Amino acid sequence: MSAPPLEPQRLPNGLLWLARPVPGTQVAVRVVYRCGGRDDPTGRSGLSHLVLRLIAGASRYLAPGQFHRLIASAGGRTRIEIDEDFAALQTTVPAPQLERVLWAEAERMSNPRMDPDTLASAGLQLRQAVQEPLLNPYARLDLAVQRHGYLTHPYQRGALGDPEQLKDLDIDAVRAFHAARFGCDRALLVVTGAFDEGALARWVMHYFGSIRPPMPPSAVPAVLPSASATPASGLPAVSASVPAMPLTAASPAASPAAFPAAAAEPRELREARRPQSQTLKLSLAQAPLPAAALVWQVPRADDPSLPTWQLAHALLGLGRSGRLTDTLVDEKALAHQLSLRLDSHRDAGLLVAQALAAHGQTAAPLAQALQQEVLRLADEAITDEELGKAKALLRRETLSAEWTADRQARALGTAWAVRGDAGAPAKDMAMWIKLSGADVQQFWRRQVVQAPVLTLLADVGAAAGVAA
Repeated sequence: MSAPPLEPQRLPNGLLWLARPVPGTQVAVRVVYRCGGRDDPTGRSGLSHLVLRLIAGASRYLAPGQFHRLIASAGGRTRIEIDEDFAALQTTVPAPQLERVLWAEAERMSNPRMDPDTLASAGLQLRQAVQEPLLNPYARLDLAVQRHGYLTHPYQRGALGDPEQLKDLDIDAVRAFHAARFGCDRALLVVTGAFDEGALARWVMHYFGSIRPPMPPSAVPAVLPSASATPASGLPAVSASVPAMPLTAASPAASPAAFPAAAAEPRELREARRPQSQTLKLSLAQAPLPAAALVWQVPRADDPSLPTWQLAHALLGLGRSGRLTDTLVDEKALAHQLSLRLDSHRDAGLLVAQALAAHGQTAAPLAQALQQEVLRLADEAITDEELGKAKALLRRETLSAEWTADRQARALGTAWAVRGDAGAPAKDMAMWIKLSGADVQQFWRRQVVQAPVLTLLADVGAAAGVAA
């Protein structure tokens, strides 16, 4: 049986929604806003992240922390996700709790509390989120890949943000950015798992259909109603039309002309091409082993060449049978650990080969061996067995038959936000399944062998190199 089409439905208020049944006893609800680190204003890195934490934090009828307690008591889990291209909230619960989650997500979308108190709390959470990755002894190398892998694009600054650029932020500026970038007409609601299709359609229209785009900053009250003004349960009065659940309050109508010009779709951002290969050195004071990273530029995520990048990535680095692990870890013992990742983003991407040196090795020879092995894909014949194994691994990652509701929701929402098409992964599969080994090699010679590469050498205790 073929999978149902992945065309989102649009509510009258502009909100897109998409449902996909997944066998099991759980449901996942993902709300994705097509706004991420790339959309942060200059000098305000992390503003999208901050607004997402405000949306997740409290609303008119949900006190701070109440949403998380609600989900935990139902046996579910929830998380927020900030990316360079999107911001997302995702919740997974037992299927009977679906309606309650839909109400809560509609409430968070339509009535987020944005006042000085919630702003301070969100700022603290953001600061903690920024600090957490820095505990990794290889954090400087990861930051250098991001900041030097991109030459001009805002992707350089990542998605988490810089707390120092947000510490003097005015609440009115936050409200204005929320109104411009986080309206329901810029969002996708994804529901996956075990649900009744008819009931789901009614609930989506009931709870999300009344939401209107955020009020313009001039119409937002200085202090939104506090949780203490709601009933003791923390929820508003029960709706007569759906006895078990309350109806989401809608914001007052606002004329489209009253919204800032920034509410329009952000302009296309282009990344500059790397003019020549470059080598940068940095020190890792706390790392146990030296490391190296090689970075190549990759086209935007909707580029027709992406399936070929995916297949080449699978041949080199997907699973234990990838060429890089076979040669550098198992055969030559030059690397203790390595990874090859393909970062596909809306405007530009990176291919990053990264490795930790084996004991006794240093970064420079490791980088040389890593580059040699990556480039060898263009010259050493790709056997039918090798190609078939790579395609099988990709197919297993792409086909959703064995996916959980949680994973399916994330995949659909991310494909929509980054590729502009929730069904893009299935279309990729239809393309790379036709590719031959010769096709991959010809592509690799043109796109990687002949392209400039950024080499990052990170030795332990070496003299200070570039600033990460």
